[in-house]
Amino acid sequence: MSAVPVGEAILRLESEGLVESRPRAGTRVRIATPVEIHGSYVLREALETHSARLFAESAPEYYRQKLWKSAERLDAAFAVLAKARAYSGDRHAKVEKIHIGFHMLIAEASQVPALYDAIERSRVLLFNWIFTMSQEFEKFPESWHRDLAERLLHGSAAEAVEAMRRHVRYRQEEVIERFLALAAQPPEAAPMVRGPQPGKLLKMGASGILP
Repeated sequence: MSAVPVGEAILRLESEGLVESRPRAGTRVRIATPVEIHGSYVLREALETHSARLFAESAPEYYRQKLWKSAERLDAAFAVLAKARAYSGDRHAKVEKIHIGFHMLIAEASQVPALYDAIERSRVLLFNWIFTMSQEFEKFPESWHRDLAERLLHGSAAEAVEAMRRHVRYRQEEVIERFLALAAQPPEAAPMVRGPQPGKLLKMGASGILP
């Protein structure tokens, strides 16, 4: 691959706030500030609670049938990850792609492309910021995503909104506290790796990878 496409890709990632380049130091995944993390949560809550409302009110039967199956698959994947003897970033990345696919399925059911695109961007940015630290967090409750799917499928629109709000806010304060600690470390002591990325793979996750 020539240097031109690589350079263009780096510039795009910089514009999206995913990486930072420094003279004579190279390019690395950018560590977000606590203010940015909080802002990302606020934005994601606004977008995904509206997506949940639209799903509860008018999701086509096709998406309603798929949502429960995808929630079961996701909870099972997180359970397997939690029981692993040793942490694997590659294994976790695969689970997080399923995780993003679950949420993007809800967004896709709204049949509002602008909402779908905005949710995709907000989730990918947040996942990139917390990916390295995520193995240290408390594990999700056993039926975390099935409980959310239950409210979206069988609750009122207001119940779906509140279930999604609780879902989005889960571990928010813990994430911000971790970033406060991370920001206090010198750059060389806080290496970061990239989590799931936007594009074709994530769009497949909403329509092709999920059962």
